[in-house]
Amino acid sequence: MRTPILTRLTPVLLAAVLPCAVHPEPLRAQEAGGWNEPRVLELVDRAREARRTLISHGELESYRALTEGHIYFFVDPEEGERALIRLDQVAVELRWQAPDMVQQHLLGERSETRLPVREFRYYLDRLTLVQYGFGDEIQVGSGMDVAGVPHPFAPLYGRDPLLAPYDFRLADSLSIHLPGEPEPIRLYELEVRPRDPSAPGILGRVLVDRRDANIVRMQFTFTPASYVDRRTDRIEVELDYGLWEGRYWLPNLQRIEVRRELPELDIGIGTVIRAVLRTRDYELNVTFPEMVPFLPPVTRAPTEALRSYAFAEGLFDALERDGLADAALDVDPREVRARATELLRNQPPSGLSPLRFHLPQISSGLRFNRAEGLYLGMGGSLTPRGDLRLRMHAGYAFGARTPSAEVRVEGGGDPSLRWTLGASARERADLGLTAGSDPILSSLSALTRGEDYLDPYYRSSAVVSVEWTRAPGHSVRFEWGMESHRTLERAVEAAPLDGGRTFRPVRPVTDGGFGRMGVSLREPLTWPGNGRGSLAATAMLLGGRAGRGVTLSGATQARWGPASGTRELSLSLRGEGWLGDPLPQAHRLLGGRATLPGFPYRSFGGTHALVGSLQGATDLKSTLLRLRGGIHGGWAGGLDAGVAEAWSVDETDGVRLGVTLGLGVGWDLVRVEGARGLNGGEWQLLLSVDPRWWDRL
Repeated sequence: MRTPILTRLTPVLLAAVLPCAVHPEPLRAQEAGGWNEPRVLELVDRAREARRTLISHGELESYRALTEGHIYFFVDPEEGERALIRLDQVAVELRWQAPDMVQQHLLGERSETRLPVREFRYYLDRLTLVQYGFGDEIQVGSGMDVAGVPHPFAPLYGRDPLLAPYDFRLADSLSIHLPGEPEPIRLYELEVRPRDPSAPGILGRVLVDRRDANIVRMQFTFTPASYVDRRTDRIEVELDYGLWEGRYWLPNLQRIEVRRELPELDIGIGTVIRAVLRTRDYELNVTFPEMVPFLPPVTRAPTEALRSYAFAEGLFDALERDGLADAALDVDPREVRARATELLRNQPPSGLSPLRFHLPQISSGLRFNRAEGLYLGMGGSLTPRGDLRLRMHAGYAFGARTPSAEVRVEGGGDPSLRWTLGASARERADLGLTAGSDPILSSLSALTRGEDYLDPYYRSSAVVSVEWTRAPGHSVRFEWGMESHRTLERAVEAAPLDGGRTFRPVRPVTDGGFGRMGVSLREPLTWPGNGRGSLAATAMLLGGRAGRGVTLSGATQARWGPASGTRELSLSLRGEGWLGDPLPQAHRLLGGRATLPGFPYRSFGGTHALVGSLQGATDLKSTLLRLRGGIHGGWAGGLDAGVAEAWSVDETDGVRLGVTLGLGVGWDLVRVEGARGLNGGEWQLLLSVDPRWWDRL
């Protein structure tokens, strides 16, 4: 077995992982031309020929290698925390023999499920390695995801402008100096786009060796016409090749990512399958048994052998490296979308319909509470161009007999800078320091128990905001606008399914109009002991005839535990303070579920409030049952006397503490916990849903 001179060529990482010098070479004026320059088309012709012959030196007769990797299936919201659904790990023996024999034998396979999902099998290109940078017709998902896409270096097309489906442009140039090599390796990066944006094709960049025009790296996505499955939002492909014996560019890394959403309904959330395979341990010019060329392209070891295979790393060991550790992202989707939009001449790069129904939350379609009664709503979203999106939602509260509406337009062009225009009429706001429950459980509780875990008021607004993202997870947001507040009345007296349970009154606010101006900051954090977390802080100026002041709020969280998630320790802190006139809506409520378990629900309040919790959890031999426990603290002060009387609340008179102990059932989605307030509290039995899903429900 021989070792490679270059095991992976990713320009961003070369200087860190190789004892070599990487030098970007600014393109000279005569090189950096436009699309389809003669010099570029000549390089493309050479790349077609190199791909056709595959090995330009002709001395490589065969090779054997080992491919190992992971396939991640996870929930991918536009904003918020991603959640792993299922994780698979595979090991494949790769066999190649000139001129075109490729055979792959699945040696090992194992998986674990972290959220409920039906049993299914992945397409083979998620589990095995793509050869030759795909065929002359590119297919993904065995033709069920992508089909009919011509390869940009397929020899069929040549340079005939009537046949060639792609435009090419020189985008970058660099050289790599390897130890012991007299000459540097010089590379060109070509940008590729389809000549007809409405036809199937790829959009992206290809790195080629200037010496022999072999493909070194391909990174691309597809035009919307390429997608077969109506659920497909986008598909991204990355193929990396390593240099062996100074001559042979052989497969090294393959990443295929498929993102899907509901084709009819836009709820701001999708699912992603990310397959990351790495190839190593090449043996060149090996002799295979005579039967190998006659085997099917893909074979599998017996089930018992697949399960007992000794993988080089653990099932969860590559989460951070592959971009799945908490909120870490290896590629910003907005940057990918912006680049694809530019290459598509400002057309939307998504395979989803540009016009869909829209719900901000599932409960935006149907909910129930004491102030609105039964609420029904529906909306729509429109994406007329790649960087512009319009979302609208309207509904009617039958108990309050009032309509509501919301419209939001967002765009940018630069992936690091996004602007938003938003307006709403009678949007439901809440006085709690945090939400007390997810909206669906709140509606069910209102129908059956006469408690909806809300203290609502109406807010109408018109807001302009600009958000700058300097790196994934790091953002600053500025906003300006106007809003008006209005008290809601109790529209329903008792629980419809239990008339003996009456609702508590709706707490009043000061009606009036206000101007607003604010800034928000979000940052990821690294805590001692390999803890990961985040920080969010906001300063908001609010002023009008009814009163004025400044709100300062902040929240931080941290999480410790193994990547497998079988156990964890989490810390969370949230606080808010108001400096100004003692408006009722400037007060925040806490107590009971979600803030201070073991005390009456929202029985405390003030213009300054702080809650924190330290919780631990561990699986009980299965992901279906989890033991949970925690200690919670809360404080509220600065309560206005008039607000205290009108709302029937008190300050906490120091820090109040509560403890919880219970079980998480079904991948920790549903939680049943007992709670006890330690200083003046009570016993409580709490039923809740995993808070990660509250914003979507």
